[in-house]
Amino acid sequence: MSNKTLKKMKAHEVEIDESQKQELIHIGKRVLMKNQLNRHSIVDLIYSSIQFTRLHTWLIQLTLLMLTTILITNVMSEESFAFIIQSLTVIVIISVTFFMEEIFRSFTSGMWELEQTLKYELRQHIMIKLLIFGVADLLLIVSISFITQGVLAISLSRILLYLLVPFNISCILLFSVFTVWRNTLSSAILWISSGVVLVSILFITNLFNVYEFNLKYWGMGYVGSLVILLFLVMNNLRVKKWEAFC
Repeated sequence: MSNKTLKKMKAHEVEIDESQKQELIHIGKRVLMKNQLNRHSIVDLIYSSIQFTRLHTWLIQLTLLMLTTILITNVMSEESFAFIIQSLTVIVIISVTFFMEEIFRSFTSGMWELEQTLKYELRQHIMIKLLIFGVADLLLIVSISFITQGVLAISLSRILLYLLVPFNISCILLFSVFTVWRNTLSSAILWISSGVVLVSILFITNLFNVYEFNLKYWGMGYVGSLVILLFLVMNNLRVKKWEAFC
């Protein structure tokens, strides 16, 4: 700024009303505090997390549901019970893998440093994504179960258990992979692990005829796997585990 300009500014110096200045500062602080509280609401956090979710992730889930409906009603209605349940298990595990990749995309794409500069912590985004995608997967499983119930004419609870137990087990194993390779996690590792889990589950179901087991064993398997899954989730989301990323 030149001396000439400074002289002109001094010549036209505006008198400042100190009381109005303080009042304006006070109003500004109140507005900022209000916006700060609103931005830390659960609804805002959910909206923020959904914004980071790629559209094709939701389109894939919708496609899986439509594909399942077509396969069950038109293609697989004459197939054996075990084959239909195994096919549904494959679809559920594929859905889980796509959601897992989306949840941990910040790590697989090396973007966690960028998300750390945002309003919310990366740990908070992960927690909300787990909630959103968990509910979405449960809705997918329930929808598939309702459709299958009409075709196979068996109880809804039986189909739900046949799908929820593999769902829990696949989540447990994929979370374990994340725990071990958190710093070097990649999409390739995630999908290879998912493939191994899928092949293992199909092999076990064929080898031991698990669909002939009493339903109480499936119920015990569901409760046990759910407890382990919740423990892994809570363990991975502990604040101390994320301090290295802050």
